[in-house]
Amino acid sequence: MKTKKKRPPVPEGIPCFECEGGTLLPVLRDHRTEHPKLGVVTIPDVPMLSCESCGSTVIGDEGNRRIDAFLDKALNAISPEEIQAFLEKYGLTQKRASEITGLGEKNISRWLGGRSRPSESVSNFLRILLAEESAFERLTRMNSPAVTPHTPAAVGKQAAEEEKTILKCVDYPALERIGVVAPTRSPAARQAEMCRLLGVPNLRSFRDKASEMQLAMAAFKDTNQHSNPVSGAIWIDLGCQVARTIDVKPYDREKLVAAARRLRGLTNRPLAGVIPEVQQILADAGVALVFMPLMKHSAFRGCTRLLDPGKAVIIHSLKYRNLSQFWLILFHEIAHLVLHIHDVGDVFAEYDDQAADPRETEADEWARDTLVHRDVLMTFRAHHGKPDVSQLKKFADELGVHPAIAAEVFNRRAESEVINYALLRAKGLFPNLSEKDAEKLWQESGKAITV
Repeated sequence: MKTKKKRPPVPEGIPCFECEGGTLLPVLRDHRTEHPKLGVVTIPDVPMLSCESCGSTVIGDEGNRRIDAFLDKALNAISPEEIQAFLEKYGLTQKRASEITGLGEKNISRWLGGRSRPSESVSNFLRILLAEESAFERLTRMNSPAVTPHTPAAVGKQAAEEEKTILKCVDYPALERIGVVAPTRSPAARQAEMCRLLGVPNLRSFRDKASEMQLAMAAFKDTNQHSNPVSGAIWIDLGCQVARTIDVKPYDREKLVAAARRLRGLTNRPLAGVIPEVQQILADAGVALVFMPLMKHSAFRGCTRLLDPGKAVIIHSLKYRNLSQFWLILFHEIAHLVLHIHDVGDVFAEYDDQAADPRETEADEWARDTLVHRDVLMTFRAHHGKPDVSQLKKFADELGVHPAIAAEVFNRRAESEVINYALLRAKGLFPNLSEKDAEKLWQESGKAITV
């Protein structure tokens, strides 16, 4: 006697929202999504519901958690547990952590609760603070001005002394040179001019915000040069003031990558004539390129940030004024926008050595490879360990870049001056932007500030 095979029970499902005739049943499927940094990503075995009839799918909470966990791992995003460990290690409330880091109390609350994920740069910043107590202590000192009790008269006297001390950090002659402050030697008049220029009631309030302003920038900084946060913050603040007056198209990272390819083709042209075209190409990608003179104790060669989701700024100091440094610094800052800056709130920790922040090394590598790719350079170096001028010029011509850039990247990769810069200058292959042309660019920025 044959026994009938029992049919497997039909799993209970949810009526399909699309076809209304089918049923949504639980399945595990690969899910494809696109991320601004990772590109197209395939996430395996994502729990979801699929209609047995029309094939439409719905991803619920469990599936979204799987996707978030995969992206967090791929982006190296800091976990809620690590953020909690950071708070506990230093005995911080969310409010105090916000005051010290400048990240915003609401953001910290969302990250702790898993409602959103911090960017990679914020994650790296917090991990540095978690691992390096000295970095945390330095940041805390910068954002926690000491307060001691005084009588009202003493408070006024102390405030006046503080203002004088801060004023000494200001490169007032540089600001005079670009016409943004009135010429004067009076400390009181200079203090009033600085408050007007920076839009603050007193210099102490600006000083207290200085370190926070620098955290908002990804910078190319001379770490062997003495610097102070006030001078650096003034340089940044004025550059951002200028950027806000420049009309640009909506910021688009993909357009910026394409713009970098176009800019590379301009490196053979004299700087004085090509800079307006460089500014326009970047403006079409949503980036305002601003030139501010290097100020005493600012140490910045260049820096960048997102002013808002639709506009980025690159501030360039034109330090050294030579062609190769102009392009390498510009491409270094473009690299930060392409690789590291995804949100207005992305921050960069202060460093004593540029190599201490892996993002700075990555920006250097991206800039050099975009201008002179390492594989092509390695082939050239294999045949010419110490190239002469004619060999260098031929190599640069084949690449379509200026010989000064090829020499700079060659020497950087070799970690020594294999190709002599003085010899290139003598041959006219290491050109500088004239001081007059640099002053003209700085003066144009000054006019925008004083409007």
